[in-house]
Amino acid sequence: MKILAVSDKEDAKLQDFIFRNPNTINNIDFIVSCGDLSKTYLEFIVDSVRKYFFFVEGNHPTLNNDTSKDYFKKIVDKIYDDEQQFSLGGINLHARMEVYADYILVGFEGSMRYNMKGYQYTEKEMARIVSKVSRKIRIQQIKDFIFRRKKKKIIVVSHAPILGIHDKQDTCHKGFLCFKKFLKKFNPLIWFHGHVHFEGQMTEQITRVDNTMVINVYGFHVVDIDDNKVSVVSNIKNFANSKAE
Repeated sequence: MKILAVSDKEDAKLQDFIFRNPNTINNIDFIVSCGDLSKTYLEFIVDSVRKYFFFVEGNHPTLNNDTSKDYFKKIVDKIYDDEQQFSLGGINLHARMEVYADYILVGFEGSMRYNMKGYQYTEKEMARIVSKVSRKIRIQQIKDFIFRRKKKKIIVVSHAPILGIHDKQDTCHKGFLCFKKFLKKFNPLIWFHGHVHFEGQMTEQITRVDNTMVINVYGFHVVDIDDNKVSVVSNIKNFANSKAE
Protein backbone atom coordinates (compact mmCIF):
# COMPACT_ATOMS: atom_id res chain seq x y z
CA MET A 1 0.00 0.00 0.00
CA LYS A 2 1.21 3.48 -0.85
CA ILE A 3 0.28 6.69 1.02
CA LEU A 4 0.90 10.30 -0.01
CA ALA A 5 1.20 12.44 3.13
CA VAL A 6 1.32 16.25 3.04
CA SER A 7 1.58 18.93 5.71
CA ASP A 8 2.39 22.58 6.47
CA LYS A 9 4.43 23.50 3.38
CA GLU A 10 3.00 23.79 -0.13
CA ASP A 11 5.55 22.09 -2.36
CA ALA A 12 5.61 23.54 -5.90
CA LYS A 13 7.84 20.68 -7.07
CA LEU A 14 5.25 18.13 -5.98
CA GLN A 15 2.50 20.06 -7.79
CA ASP A 16 4.61 20.27 -10.94
CA PHE A 17 5.49 16.58 -10.78
CA ILE A 18 1.83 15.57 -10.40
CA PHE A 19 0.83 17.87 -13.26
CA ARG A 20 3.50 16.53 -15.62
CA ASN A 21 3.33 12.86 -14.57
CA PRO A 22 -0.32 12.02 -13.85
CA ASN A 23 0.16 8.29 -14.49
CA THR A 24 2.87 8.04 -11.83
CA ILE A 25 0.43 8.73 -9.02
CA ASN A 26 -2.04 6.01 -9.99
CA ASN A 27 -0.53 3.62 -7.46
CA ILE A 28 -1.25 5.92 -4.49
CA ASP A 29 -3.92 4.26 -2.33
CA PHE A 30 -4.89 7.29 -0.27
CA ILE A 31 -3.82 10.78 0.78
CA VAL A 32 -3.41 12.14 4.30
CA SER A 33 -2.99 15.76 5.35
CA CYS A 34 -1.61 16.72 8.75
CA GLY A 35 -2.91 20.27 8.45
CA ASP A 36 -1.98 23.90 7.84
CA LEU A 37 -2.31 23.67 4.06
CA SER A 38 -4.55 25.88 1.94
CA LYS A 39 -7.81 24.57 0.56
CA THR A 40 -6.63 25.40 -2.98
CA TYR A 41 -3.46 23.33 -2.61
CA LEU A 42 -5.32 20.34 -1.19
CA GLU A 43 -8.00 20.61 -3.87
CA PHE A 44 -5.33 20.34 -6.55
CA ILE A 45 -3.77 17.23 -4.98
CA VAL A 46 -7.09 15.50 -4.25
CA ASP A 47 -8.52 16.28 -7.70
CA SER A 48 -5.32 15.11 -9.41
CA VAL A 49 -4.73 11.91 -7.45
CA ARG A 50 -8.44 10.99 -7.19
CA LYS A 51 -8.02 8.64 -4.24
CA TYR A 52 -9.35 8.51 -0.69
CA PHE A 53 -8.47 11.59 1.36
CA PHE A 54 -8.14 11.70 5.15
CA PHE A 55 -7.15 14.85 7.03
CA VAL A 56 -6.86 16.75 10.27
CA GLU A 57 -6.74 20.51 10.66
CA GLY A 58 -3.61 22.25 11.93
CA ASN A 59 -3.55 24.95 14.56
CA HIS A 60 -4.43 27.41 11.76
CA PRO A 61 -7.90 26.47 10.39
CA THR A 62 -7.95 26.26 6.58
CA LEU A 63 -10.78 23.83 5.72
CA ASN A 64 -13.42 24.30 8.42
CA ASN A 65 -12.70 27.94 9.18
CA ASP A 66 -15.74 28.92 11.24
CA THR A 67 -14.75 32.27 12.75
CA SER A 68 -18.23 32.81 14.19
CA LYS A 69 -17.55 30.50 17.14
CA ASP A 70 -15.56 31.57 20.14
CA TYR A 71 -12.59 29.53 21.38
CA PHE A 72 -14.39 27.53 24.06
CA LYS A 73 -17.36 26.71 21.82
CA LYS A 74 -14.93 25.30 19.24
CA ILE A 75 -13.22 23.14 21.86
CA VAL A 76 -16.53 21.75 23.18
CA ASP A 77 -17.62 20.94 19.63
CA LYS A 78 -14.34 19.18 18.94
CA ILE A 79 -14.41 17.08 22.09
CA TYR A 80 -18.03 16.02 21.64
CA ASP A 81 -17.89 15.49 17.87
CA ASP A 82 -20.28 18.29 16.91
CA GLU A 83 -18.26 19.31 13.86
CA GLN A 84 -18.08 18.99 10.10
CA GLN A 85 -16.85 15.54 9.13
CA PHE A 86 -16.29 16.00 5.41
CA SER A 87 -14.33 18.47 3.29
CA LEU A 88 -12.97 18.26 -0.28
CA GLY A 89 -14.60 14.84 -0.54
CA GLY A 90 -12.39 13.61 2.30
CA ILE A 91 -12.93 12.58 5.90
CA ASN A 92 -11.91 14.69 8.87
CA LEU A 93 -10.21 12.18 11.17
CA HIS A 94 -10.11 14.42 14.23
CA ALA A 95 -11.45 12.49 17.24
CA ARG A 96 -12.65 9.76 14.89
CA MET A 97 -11.76 6.25 13.83
CA GLU A 98 -12.08 5.02 10.25
CA VAL A 99 -11.39 1.54 8.89
CA TYR A 100 -9.58 1.29 5.57
CA ALA A 101 -8.82 -2.27 4.38
CA ASP A 102 -6.76 -3.89 7.17
CA TYR A 103 -5.97 -0.59 8.87
CA ILE A 104 -7.52 1.63 11.52
CA LEU A 105 -7.01 5.35 10.91
CA VAL A 106 -7.40 7.87 13.73
CA GLY A 107 -6.63 11.57 13.93
CA PHE A 108 -5.95 14.50 16.26
CA GLU A 109 -5.97 18.07 15.01
CA GLY A 110 -4.38 21.27 16.30
CA SER A 111 -1.54 22.02 18.67
CA MET A 112 -0.79 22.72 22.30
CA ARG A 113 -2.64 25.87 23.41
CA TYR A 114 -0.41 28.96 23.25
CA ASN A 115 -3.07 31.63 22.61
CA MET A 116 -6.82 31.66 22.08
CA LYS A 117 -6.82 31.37 18.28
CA GLY A 118 -7.34 28.49 15.87
CA TYR A 119 -7.47 24.86 16.96
CA GLN A 120 -5.46 24.60 20.18
CA TYR A 121 -5.81 22.33 23.18
CA THR A 122 -4.48 21.98 26.69
CA GLU A 123 -2.99 18.63 27.61
CA LYS A 124 -6.16 17.82 29.55
CA GLU A 125 -8.44 18.68 26.63
CA MET A 126 -6.47 16.57 24.18
CA ALA A 127 -6.28 13.69 26.67
CA ARG A 128 -10.11 13.55 26.69
CA ILE A 129 -10.14 13.27 22.91
CA VAL A 130 -7.43 10.59 22.91
CA SER A 131 -9.40 8.62 25.51
CA LYS A 132 -12.51 8.80 23.36
CA VAL A 133 -10.63 7.52 20.30
CA SER A 134 -9.01 4.77 22.38
CA ARG A 135 -12.44 3.45 23.35
CA LYS A 136 -13.47 3.34 19.69
CA ILE A 137 -10.36 1.34 18.82
CA ARG A 138 -11.00 -1.14 21.63
CA ILE A 139 -14.56 -1.68 20.44
CA GLN A 140 -13.33 -2.30 16.89
CA GLN A 141 -10.69 -4.72 18.13
CA ILE A 142 -13.28 -6.65 20.17
CA LYS A 143 -15.53 -6.90 17.10
CA ASP A 144 -12.62 -8.17 14.99
CA PHE A 145 -11.78 -10.74 17.65
CA ILE A 146 -15.38 -11.97 17.94
CA PHE A 147 -15.74 -12.33 14.18
CA ARG A 148 -12.24 -13.81 13.86
CA ARG A 149 -11.05 -11.07 11.57
CA LYS A 150 -7.41 -10.19 11.07
CA LYS A 151 -6.12 -7.73 13.67
CA LYS A 152 -5.89 -4.31 12.07
CA LYS A 153 -2.79 -2.13 12.24
CA ILE A 154 -3.25 1.46 13.40
CA ILE A 155 -2.21 4.58 11.49
CA VAL A 156 -2.33 7.91 13.34
CA VAL A 157 -2.62 11.32 11.67
CA SER A 158 -2.00 14.31 13.96
CA HIS A 159 -0.89 17.88 13.49
CA ALA A 160 1.11 18.24 16.69
CA PRO A 161 4.02 15.91 17.52
CA ILE A 162 4.38 13.42 20.35
CA LEU A 163 6.03 14.72 23.51
CA GLY A 164 9.77 14.14 23.21
CA ILE A 165 9.69 13.07 19.55
CA HIS A 166 10.40 15.79 16.95
CA ASP A 167 8.88 18.47 19.19
CA LYS A 168 10.43 21.72 20.48
CA GLN A 169 10.69 23.38 23.88
CA ASP A 170 8.35 26.31 23.16
CA THR A 171 4.70 25.82 24.12
CA CYS A 172 3.41 26.14 20.57
CA HIS A 173 5.53 23.27 19.24
CA LYS A 174 5.58 21.11 22.35
CA GLY A 175 4.23 17.59 21.89
CA PHE A 176 1.38 16.00 23.85
CA LEU A 177 2.06 13.55 26.66
CA CYS A 178 -1.26 11.79 25.94
CA PHE A 179 0.06 11.03 22.43
CA LYS A 180 3.07 9.33 24.00
CA LYS A 181 0.80 7.22 26.21
CA PHE A 182 -1.37 6.32 23.20
CA LEU A 183 1.72 5.23 21.27
CA LYS A 184 2.87 2.94 24.08
CA LYS A 185 -0.63 1.51 24.56
CA PHE A 186 -1.53 0.76 20.94
CA ASN A 187 1.85 0.50 19.18
CA PRO A 188 0.60 1.95 15.85
CA LEU A 189 2.33 1.06 12.61
CA ILE A 190 2.77 4.70 11.52
CA TRP A 191 2.33 8.06 13.21
CA PHE A 192 2.15 10.99 10.78
CA HIS A 193 2.44 14.51 12.18
CA GLY A 194 3.28 18.02 11.01
CA HIS A 195 3.55 21.40 12.74
CA VAL A 196 7.34 21.29 13.31
CA HIS A 197 9.08 22.95 10.38
CA PHE A 198 12.45 21.64 9.24
CA GLU A 199 14.12 25.05 9.33
CA GLY A 200 16.59 25.06 12.21
CA GLN A 201 15.95 21.43 13.07
CA MET A 202 19.15 19.46 13.68
CA THR A 203 17.52 16.21 14.75
CA GLU A 204 16.17 13.34 12.63
CA GLN A 205 12.55 13.83 11.59
CA ILE A 206 11.78 10.18 10.81
CA THR A 207 12.09 8.12 13.96
CA ARG A 208 11.30 4.51 14.81
CA VAL A 209 9.89 4.02 18.30
CA ASP A 210 9.64 0.29 18.99
CA ASN A 211 7.43 -0.89 16.08
CA THR A 212 6.08 2.56 15.20
CA MET A 213 7.47 4.75 12.42
CA VAL A 214 6.99 8.38 13.48
CA ILE A 215 7.18 10.75 10.50
CA ASN A 216 7.27 14.53 10.50
CA VAL A 217 5.51 15.00 7.17
CA TYR A 218 6.43 18.71 6.67
CA GLY A 219 6.17 19.19 2.92
CA PHE A 220 5.36 15.74 1.63
CA HIS A 221 6.34 12.11 2.05
CA VAL A 222 5.34 8.99 0.18
CA VAL A 223 5.15 5.91 2.38
CA ASP A 224 5.12 2.30 1.23
CA ILE A 225 3.68 -0.45 3.42
CA ASP A 226 4.61 -3.96 2.33
CA ASP A 227 3.64 -6.73 4.74
CA ASN A 228 3.88 -4.21 7.62
CA LYS A 229 7.34 -3.12 6.51
CA VAL A 230 7.34 0.67 6.20
CA SER A 231 9.61 2.54 3.81
CA VAL A 232 9.65 6.31 3.25
CA VAL A 233 10.25 8.27 0.06
CA SER A 234 11.04 11.89 0.83
CA ASN A 235 11.81 13.68 -2.42
CA ILE A 236 10.64 14.07 -6.01
CA LYS A 237 13.51 12.07 -7.50
CA ASN A 238 12.81 9.01 -5.37
CA PHE A 239 9.07 9.47 -5.84
CA ALA A 240 9.56 9.28 -9.61
CA ASN A 241 11.76 6.20 -9.32
CA SER A 242 9.16 4.44 -7.18
CA LYS A 243 6.53 4.44 -9.92
CA ALA A 244 7.69 1.08 -11.27
CA GLU A 245 7.45 -0.63 -7.88
